[in-house]
Amino acid sequence: MNDASFDLDEVTAPKKRAGLLLFLLGLLLGIAGALLAPRYLGDYLPGGLRGHDETIEGPVLGKRLEENRLLLTVQGQQGAVLATFRKQVAEIDLLVGVGDTVTLGVSRYEPFVEDPSFRGVRKIGVGSLPEPPTGGAAETGGASGSNQTAEASETGGAGGARGDAAAPDSS
Repeated sequence: MNDASFDLDEVTAPKKRAGLLLFLLGLLLGIAGALLAPRYLGDYLPGGLRGHDETIEGPVLGKRLEENRLLLTVQGQQGAVLATFRKQVAEIDLLVGVGDTVTLGVSRYEPFVEDPSFRGVRKIGVGSLPEPPTGGAAETGGASGSNQTAEASETGGAGGARGDAAAPDSS
């Protein structure tokens, strides 16, 4: 009868070990995914999952273009940051100049950052759109006739804008 006895612990022990190993493997993959996914898949993830918690905004102090990367030195609130861009190098190089104010997204402040998210740039000396030129054909409306007459009298023409287009002064 002892030979025919059945030991339940011998059958369930391998299943318990396999379940524990599967649990630990899933736990490790979950931790690795949470830490590495924002770095490698950040461009493909929604904004809330990208991992960029902090923004660095400041003027560009220096800029260097190398063969496959762009280096920007940005003066942030916590200090200077050297940002190295390896993606969209030509586009960022064309867009950003020394003295422009840039906004970068990083996971935390570090003095050296690799491929931060580029959130924006404000060009120096550009406050608003330029005003359209005044005078001549650019003006329309009732007041333009008096301006055209004033311009014609300054140039020696006789009457209105058409006098400006007349033959040059022969004196």
